[in-house]
Amino acid sequence: MGRQSIKRDAMLLEALKLGGRTAAVYLVTIIMVKLMGKREIGQLSPMDFVVGVIIGSVAAAPMVDLELSLLPTLVPIVVLGMLEIVAAKLALKSLKVRLFLEDKPTVLIRNGRILLENLAHVRMNLDDVKQELRAQGVADINEVAEGTLESDGGFSIIKKPEAQPLSPQNLQAATRQNVEQLIALHAQKAHLELQRFLEKRTGN
Repeated sequence: MGRQSIKRDAMLLEALKLGGRTAAVYLVTIIMVKLMGKREIGQLSPMDFVVGVIIGSVAAAPMVDLELSLLPTLVPIVVLGMLEIVAAKLALKSLKVRLFLEDKPTVLIRNGRILLENLAHVRMNLDDVKQELRAQGVADINEVAEGTLESDGGFSIIKKPEAQPLSPQNLQAATRQNVEQLIALHAQKAHLELQRFLEKRTGN
């Protein structure tokens, strides 16, 4: 009876210890994620992915192995979080740092044509592009003016004007474009007529 009680107490103590460790790691990790900002959740860059994987691995260790001390686990999480914050601030101030830490946006579609060289560079295939188009409700690739793989891995699409839904803004833009084209056409015609007039006058 005494041995069972001791064993039960030991198991309870171990469970409490594990629960306390889990709570401590959870709180520290949540605090660091909050300090790093919402960008870490919504936009996963290569830098964010690496930091997230390392923090996850480090945080899991003391919850699995009770022989490990808790403090040496919390220190790397805090250090990684601070490094991420510093790197993000440097990336905001320096284009070179930003290009080193994050991928540049890559144009994959231009005027309805897939840029195969860029597609190979980002290690995507035609099926991947078609899937992205379907996800954004694009049935015909010829409707796409530009399709870009963003630095966070998202896929953005700009449709051609004629493929966009009709709205007051689109109608106004189209009208303005037509007026500009008409003015340019009349200017070109006037220039040609003036040139012919000068040639005739010179010939006479």
